[in-house]
Amino acid sequence: MEGKIKTATVKREGEHWYIIFITEVDPKPLPPSEEAIGIDLGTNPHFLITSEGEMVEAPRHFQKAEEKLAKAQRELSRKKKGSNRRKKARLKVAKLHRKIANQRRDFHHKVARKLVNRYGTIVHEDLNILALSRSYVAKGIHDAGWAAFLQILAYKAAAHRASGSVLAGRRVIKVDPKYTSQDCPVCGHREKKPLWVRAYTCPQCGALLHRDVAAAQNILARAWTGPSGETLRAFPQGNTPRSPGL
Repeated sequence: MEGKIKTATVKREGEHWYIIFITEVDPKPLPPSEEAIGIDLGTNPHFLITSEGEMVEAPRHFQKAEEKLAKAQRELSRKKKGSNRRKKARLKVAKLHRKIANQRRDFHHKVARKLVNRYGTIVHEDLNILALSRSYVAKGIHDAGWAAFLQILAYKAAAHRASGSVLAGRRVIKVDPKYTSQDCPVCGHREKKPLWVRAYTCPQCGALLHRDVAAAQNILARAWTGPSGETLRAFPQGNTPRSPGL
């Protein structure tokens, strides 16, 4: 156990018991990084797309386990209330839900850790996830767990912020999501496109773009100033916008 133990909490999930310790440790800032990245969240087929063109496949844990979960819930509904068989069926359903939640949480931690280790500034859309979770894409959003991921990303970044040095820490910045998927990141031309269009050629400048990568580049470009007042360049290290390959 690292650090001084502050609290210990006993938790029960189904038939499993856990003890959770909160400890106090000295901060360990990551090496300074001037790199900035914009991320566009998705549901299918990609969970996350970066402004550099990297695409992280959506694991879709709930979707993959949906058939097995539906079968277990049907078995539960057929069992007599108060019986031992119903109790066992209920535990089986709870176990499946717990496995899905654990898989999703593990995936979120790994993706967030990778981003925080590399980038000094991470920019994402300030999404109204509650409203989106009531829309026609609700099932995919719940399966992806956007809210939980952004929360994990924020606290991992905050844990590595070093006092007195902006570059030694990590920043997560939220920006306005309006028109990020409609604007060309090269020339700024705005054109509304149906969701099924994943790639297009900008009619203004001719740039060949992948829609999600273009959105991530627009997201990064909107982080115009940092906490110290300096201008964040949309493309660090002096790179200019380019048209990613499809």
